[in-house]
Amino acid sequence: MSKSDKDTIYISGHKNPDTDSVASAVCYAYLKNIVDDTFNYVPMRCGHVSDQTKFIFDSAKVGLPEFIKDIYPKVKDSMTKNLINVKMSDPISLILKLIQDNSIRFVPVLDDQGNFVNMVGVHDLTDIFIRDDRSKKPLFSLRYDTLRRSLRAEILNVGELEEFDASIVVTTMAYESFHNYLTNNNIDISKTILVTGSRQNILDDVFKMDFPAIVIVGMDKESIETFSAGNFKGWVFASPFDSAQTIRCIEMATPVNKIVKSDKPRMIRLNDYLEKAAEMISEVNIKALPVVEDNKLVGIVTGTDILKKKKQRLILMDHNEITQAVDGAEVAEIVEIVDHHRLGTIKTTSPVTFYAKPVGSTCTLVYQLYKSHDIAIPKNIARLLLGGVLSDTVILRSPTTTKDDIDIANTLAEITGLDIKQYGIDIFSATDSLSHREMKDVVRGDFKVFNEFSKRIGISQVETVTLQELPELRSKIHAELIGLNKENKLDWSMLLITDITTEVSELVVTEYAAAERLFKYSKVEDCVYSLPGILSRKKQLLPEVSRILEELNR
Repeated sequence: MSKSDKDTIYISGHKNPDTDSVASAVCYAYLKNIVDDTFNYVPMRCGHVSDQTKFIFDSAKVGLPEFIKDIYPKVKDSMTKNLINVKMSDPISLILKLIQDNSIRFVPVLDDQGNFVNMVGVHDLTDIFIRDDRSKKPLFSLRYDTLRRSLRAEILNVGELEEFDASIVVTTMAYESFHNYLTNNNIDISKTILVTGSRQNILDDVFKMDFPAIVIVGMDKESIETFSAGNFKGWVFASPFDSAQTIRCIEMATPVNKIVKSDKPRMIRLNDYLEKAAEMISEVNIKALPVVEDNKLVGIVTGTDILKKKKQRLILMDHNEITQAVDGAEVAEIVEIVDHHRLGTIKTTSPVTFYAKPVGSTCTLVYQLYKSHDIAIPKNIARLLLGGVLSDTVILRSPTTTKDDIDIANTLAEITGLDIKQYGIDIFSATDSLSHREMKDVVRGDFKVFNEFSKRIGISQVETVTLQELPELRSKIHAELIGLNKENKLDWSMLLITDITTEVSELVVTEYAAAERLFKYSKVEDCVYSLPGILSRKKQLLPEVSRILEELNR
C-alpha cells in the first residue's frame, strides 16, 4: 500500500505552539512511521511558530510541519475519489451506459484538456427522448465520431461534414414508395440521416443525393469488403444492429456538449468543510457536488459521503486539555497522548495510549519512546529533540528539569556534537528583544487556557535575555492582555516574562479580584509583579494561581 493510500493520523502540539510542542510532534511522527506502516503519521502545527523554533528547525535542516488551523471534517476526507466521467465529445449513449452499469444518477463532464465543465444527470437527457410535439421529426445534433461510437459501426465512406443536425428516415418501404415519401413529405435531405437495408436499387439513388449520412443495416462481410459509394459526399456507416436498435443508437449519438448546461456549476474544494458541502447538496437537484482544484475534477461528494464522514485521527503532543488542542479536536478521534503536564479534563470515546511522566520536556519522552522501540536517532532528529529539551527547561535550569532531562540532553549532545550551554544560548538569542516584536505576538505566542475552579484563566509566557526594556512596554502588554481576555471570554489573563540569564520573571496581569492575593510576589506597580526564581509556568506559577482561586471559591 502506498503512503497516499493509507489513512492519516495527525500529530499535533497545542495552540500557539512552543519549540517543545513542534519538535516533539515532528520527531514522534518520524518514529511512528518507522514502527507502524498501517497509517501515515503527519506532524502538524496549529499556530505560528517563534523565531526560536525556526532557528532550531533551520539548524537541523528540517522543514517546519504543515500549518493546519483546524481538523474539522473536510470534503477531502469523505469524498468519492474513484471517478467516472465523460468528455464533451462523447455520445450520450456512454452516459446512459455509465448510469446503468454503476447505479449512479449523474456523471461529471470534462473538456478535451481534462478540465471540469459540469455535471449531467438523467434529467438532462429528457429533452432528447421526450418531445411535446410528436407531429414534427426531431432534429438530432450529431457528429460522425459519436455516431460511429454509439453504433459501434464501421465507416464505409468518409463524409465532408464532421458535425450536422439531422432527423431520421427509415426505408422499410418499396422503392417507389420511398421516393414518393421523400417528395410528398417535403423531406429536407440535407438534414436527414437515412437508415436503410443493403438494397442496391435504393442505395444507387441515395448516393446521388445530399444526405449528410447513411446508415446501412444487415450488411454481410462480403458486401462490406466490396462496398463503393461512388462520388457520394456524405458519411456511410455499416451498423451491426437491426433497424430498431440502430435508430436508438443514432438518437443516443448526440454529443455530450449538446446537452451540457452553460450555467456555472456549483463546486466545492478539497479543504472546504463537510458541513458546507451538506448545506450545498441540499440546494442542488442531483444531490452531488464536484470537488474541483485548479479546474481539475478531483472528487465527488454526495449525501452518502456526508453520512459516512470519517473522524480525523489525532495524537496530542505536549498537552492533554481540549482547550489547548487544535480546533476540531473535540470531534476527532484521539488515539494517543504524549505529555509531561498535569492531567486535564480531556475525554476520549475509546481507550488510548497515554504516555506521561513528570519531566521537563515532551521531547524527553519522545527520546525514551525511540529507545523503547530500539530505533536509532538520526542526527537531525537528535538536534530537534535537544532543542526542545533545552527550550522547555530553560537550558536545564527550570525547576521542572529532571535527571532524565539532563541525561538525555547529554546523550543527544553526543549524537549531534553540540555543546549544551552554547546551543542553549544560541536558541534563546534567536528571539528578538521584546521591544522589537509586536506586542500581539509577545502576548499570544505561547498562550494557554486553563480551567481552574470554574474559572477560565489564560497564561502566556515569553523568554528574554533582559528585563531592562520592560518598564516602557508594560502598558502595551497590559492593553494586549485585556483584549485577549475579552476575546477569549476569560476571567483572568497574565503574561510571565522570564529573563533566562538572571532567572527572574515579571508577571503582568489583567484586573481581577484574585490579583490582590498574589502576596507571594512583590508588586512593582498596578497589575505588575516581580517573581525572582520563577521560571516555570506549569510548576511554579500555575499552582500558585490555582491556590488563590481555590481560596476564593471556598
